[in-house]
Amino acid sequence: MRPSYLVSVYQGEAALDENCATDKRFRKLKSHEISNLRSFCEEITSFGCNSADLDGYFVGYSIPQIGKEFDLLRFGNDNIINIELKSEFNETKIVKQMKKNYYYLKFLSRPVRIFCFVDNNGFYEYDITSDSITKIQTDVIAQCIKNQFVDYSTDPDKEFLPSKYLISPFNSTDKFINGEYFLTNAQQKIKDEIKAELGNTPFTYFCLSANAGTGKTLLIYDIAKEMISNGLTPLIIHCGNLNLGHNLLKVKYDWNIYPIKDVDEKFVDTCLDNCSVLFVDEAQRIRDSQLEIILKKSIENEIPIIFSYDKKQFLHKNEGKDIAEYLRGKYPEVRLSEKHLSSNVRTNNKIASFINNLFKPGSCYSNLDYDCITIEYFKNLDDMKNYVNFLRKNNWTPITYTTFKSNSDPYEYLADICPINAHNVIGQEFPKVVSFIDNHFYYGENGELEAEDGYYSAKGMLYQIVTRAVEELKIIVFNNWNLYHRLLEIKFAETK
Repeated sequence: MRPSYLVSVYQGEAALDENCATDKRFRKLKSHEISNLRSFCEEITSFGCNSADLDGYFVGYSIPQIGKEFDLLRFGNDNIINIELKSEFNETKIVKQMKKNYYYLKFLSRPVRIFCFVDNNGFYEYDITSDSITKIQTDVIAQCIKNQFVDYSTDPDKEFLPSKYLISPFNSTDKFINGEYFLTNAQQKIKDEIKAELGNTPFTYFCLSANAGTGKTLLIYDIAKEMISNGLTPLIIHCGNLNLGHNLLKVKYDWNIYPIKDVDEKFVDTCLDNCSVLFVDEAQRIRDSQLEIILKKSIENEIPIIFSYDKKQFLHKNEGKDIAEYLRGKYPEVRLSEKHLSSNVRTNNKIASFINNLFKPGSCYSNLDYDCITIEYFKNLDDMKNYVNFLRKNNWTPITYTTFKSNSDPYEYLADICPINAHNVIGQEFPKVVSFIDNHFYYGENGELEAEDGYYSAKGMLYQIVTRAVEELKIIVFNNWNLYHRLLEIKFAETK
């Protein structure tokens, strides 16, 4: 990706606007944005800016996977300049946008200056310390642009990594409570829809289905946080064991969060009477009997429920429930609103692509540069254990399989390698994850990855483990040469 010369941009966009208005393939700007950009260029040119000062801008740049857009970005060796272009002055909206811009730009490790140009009004600069804007003279921004040493080598796609903006209610709990994050456009859209529908029809069942890495957990916890700030009393049922983040929200911030194991008729009668909205997270794992208890009380008290789930995330053969399908079949009288969050934000695209090809080779032909994936092989168990201990000391998170103690389990020897298992990490994410595959895994006749199960689904647990990775994923293959060779073929596949 290369930066542009602003005069060429607005003249080219104007030509497209005049001659092929219906063809949106090449368009970056709308008609009023073209006019704003022209006015901006004419204004700074009148204050001494020349051709060099009009070059080096990324116009209408949008952060991949997140959707945050900037009107003008210019990267320098000394700083980053961001300029937003407006037709009308609205201080509240401008401050809100510029604060959001600063949030994303501050992670790039360069000083940031954020300006806004309002056509026929002038320039404003954002001050992060006071979260306000101040009107400035044109010569201030003109001098700032002229003094910048433009870095033409910067590729914003390599600077704006989703992992830099990852905020988890569990792994970054204090930042979450303090609002040090923003929702993606896709998340915000669903949040606004749920709020509007709850306002119109309070007794509604919402089914939010989403794949791993889309930020569904952050979304529902953000909705719950806003409800709490508005004086409501949401209650969250997590269909798994509570993690450290859950317990911090419960103890330090007095949230009503309970593990699914607590749910029985006594719990429902006691805890749901004062509940404004019920959230059921990882709902694909809930048992039918527990779901029926909840639904009965919900209908009795007309308590709306927001179910969040991913059918692919299952750890036992009886899990993977499609909640929407269940509700349509058994409770057609209750209003059902289905939402789907598909845009991946947590996991980088390379890891997501590799995971697709791990479970079904050849299913994904994009993002095949797997530099963030490493494949290791061991034949000796003690050597593997020594290596895992080394990785744990170097900021890797090894995650192993959950076993059922009362039965003989084929993965029991792997369960002893590290203290964290698939059930411990539900809803969490980690920068660098280590996973394990042994000789119980193989590719079946249909070409997909298969595995011998213990009490829990080995394939389901592996999917849970590898989708926890944000920046890097390491797969350790133990004593399974054929599968090791197949994974190397996947990692080094040529881009088609």
